[in-house]
Amino acid sequence: MKFSWKLINIFINLESIQLHKFEEQLTLSGIEIEKINYIEEIKENIFDLNITTNRREICSILSLAKEIGIILNKPLNVLPINFFNAKIQEKKIKKNDNKFIYISINKINSLRVANTPKWLVNYLTIYNIKPTDTISNIKQYIELKWGMKFYILKTKDLKNINNLLNISINLQHIELNKNNKENKLIIFISNTNLGKNTINIVNTQEEYYFNAYIDAIKLISTLTKCVYGKSYHEYKVKQPYSAITVSKNEVDTVLGKTSDHRFNQLSSKNIIDKLKQLNLSPYHNKFLQTFTIKVPPHRKHDLQRKVDIIEEIGRINGFNHFIDKLPSSRRKGVTSNISIKIKNLRDTLRNLGFNEVVNCCLINNYLKHNNYNIEIYNPITQEQTELRNNITQSLIENYSNNIKQNNYTVEIFEIGKTFHKNLNNNYIENISLGGLIHNSNFIKSNWSDTPEYANFFHLKGIIEIILEKLNAEVTFKKIDYKSNIEYTKNIEKIFNPQQKIGIYNAQNTELVGILGEINPRYNKELNTIKNKIYLFEINIAKLNKTIKLNNHLNYISRPYSNYPSVTRDISIKVTKNTNIKEIENVLRKKQNILIESIEIFNEYFNKQYRYKSVGIRITYRSQSRTLDSNNIKEIDDHINNVLLYFKSKT
Repeated sequence: MKFSWKLINIFINLESIQLHKFEEQLTLSGIEIEKINYIEEIKENIFDLNITTNRREICSILSLAKEIGIILNKPLNVLPINFFNAKIQEKKIKKNDNKFIYISINKINSLRVANTPKWLVNYLTIYNIKPTDTISNIKQYIELKWGMKFYILKTKDLKNINNLLNISINLQHIELNKNNKENKLIIFISNTNLGKNTINIVNTQEEYYFNAYIDAIKLISTLTKCVYGKSYHEYKVKQPYSAITVSKNEVDTVLGKTSDHRFNQLSSKNIIDKLKQLNLSPYHNKFLQTFTIKVPPHRKHDLQRKVDIIEEIGRINGFNHFIDKLPSSRRKGVTSNISIKIKNLRDTLRNLGFNEVVNCCLINNYLKHNNYNIEIYNPITQEQTELRNNITQSLIENYSNNIKQNNYTVEIFEIGKTFHKNLNNNYIENISLGGLIHNSNFIKSNWSDTPEYANFFHLKGIIEIILEKLNAEVTFKKIDYKSNIEYTKNIEKIFNPQQKIGIYNAQNTELVGILGEINPRYNKELNTIKNKIYLFEINIAKLNKTIKLNNHLNYISRPYSNYPSVTRDISIKVTKNTNIKEIENVLRKKQNILIESIEIFNEYFNKQYRYKSVGIRITYRSQSRTLDSNNIKEIDDHINNVLLYFKSKT
């Protein structure tokens, strides 16, 4: 859109404003000035504006001047005409009439078409409008300046006026001289939304309409020397205002803090002032801290939501006056204990060479007649009829897909949600860890040996490393199905009954997880009859209960002794049922304070005499001095006492 600097000054006084300041304020308010051209012929600056599509009501110099007046908080220079208010208030509203237009009709005589003045031709040329006859040029000028139209019709055309102009008016009360065939009417209408191809918005305020009407009548009478008679005015009902309520908290949340150090947010007074500046007639509820505004008809297409009102407040206040940085907060986010443990589990398994997989929670469970499964109503496919109750089933399917791609080295794990019904038919959601290992090159005893598959003890060693990293206190023992049926009912048939072991909480003997070999009935399906697959599944919530926090250490760190040690290697003959731990307890029980360490380095079983011989290395050392002959004698006596206790000879 283009506008003339002189023409805009007719409506609003901008002489005291510098051009670059004016350009900056318009740009910050959402009206971008693309370029400014100085036309030598008319000695004037022409501004080329970029108006966004949501502001299509800015279609004339008047509407642009109104917007600039709002931005700069300056009044418009129009005649204060209010003589029509009494009639408008007395007019009854019709249900089917929702538009607000003014219609003024004048009889004119002696219309003489003269040449168009140069100043009018220049203004039309600015807007790339080719001048024609004087009446048409005046029409174009009035529409560009005021956003309104007028029509000059002959008396004989009045019968079809409603069809011609797409309006609904009654002209029976207008006195016309029917004998005078040259009698003409000038019809001035405030609604420029006449016809299907125009998108202009109505300037419905009364004073703007009558100022435009007076301007048009004066211009026509001056340039055509016509004589106009009595005026007839009609009007339609005003379109009702729509109300929007915005709270102070919503304004503060969207706009944020201002750069003014005296106020954190816009005050209620500032918000009211900005809304009044926008002509939105605000009502402030001090108790609820809300602002109720009335959206005028010409802004109804643009201001429909609360955020639109807040944006207008920020636009008029100036977005550059708000802080564009995220608010700093000293409060740190809290990560749950379970999340930390899951992160540690992921890191540990990845460091051990496992690859993480992610599977959908909707599957078709292997156990078809399990009353604890949770079925889906109206499933999309037959493969996704239930919520999964274990992780290992999905991992087996992952393994099967890898085998189809000739990938026989599979070490995968998944941490995800599982769902089941408990004994009381309540829905339970858990987070579980599942893993699968099948690797033909897992380990070899010597560099020259052929790599071997992983076995059950390798899997147990991996689980022990994970538990040690988490500082979990657990024990491995045979699974008691009767006392743990709620946990084992979903996965017990996936494992080999002869090759599995349970992970129990060392404090309350609660089953935490299961590890073992896959059930042989799946071997044919997976083509792994010779090579075994090992699985494990652990309930993370139960595992978290076994983790011991290192808030208090139950050991004391001491420096190494700088004095030499004395070592004794002994061989103790015991029965085959004697536990190695018992021998160590006897050595400690003798309360020899010089013992630094006890190491078992050999074990030999004599099948003929049915006894076993255990080789033990005992290290003696003092932290404060070198051992003398008396200490050596005490050591030898200590060893003899132990041998006598077991009735053994060295």
